[in-house]
Amino acid sequence: MPVPTAAVVEEGVIDVLKNVSRRPIEPTLASDLVADLGFDSLQVLEVIAELEDRFDVSIPLNDVPVTRTVAQVAAQVVRLIEERSPS
Repeated sequence: MPVPTAAVVEEGVIDVLKNVSRRPIEPTLASDLVADLGFDSLQVLEVIAELEDRFDVSIPLNDVPVTRTVAQVAAQVVRLIEERSPS
């Protein structure tokens, strides 16, 4: 399976955020999950579960509190994909 580019991951993260949100949102890379998009802790966990399924990664729960923006989430997923992929 080819490794998705950062842009593909960013699009995927935004798509997941739109699916999990209970209202219409237009996330940008600078959007804060809680302050800007209104996600609660349960929705953040739903986002994590969907991202893990979509990109076949395991996101450590210890990393969740410090991952605040859409860009940080996408960067974390890219890093996990790169660590999983053979060099």
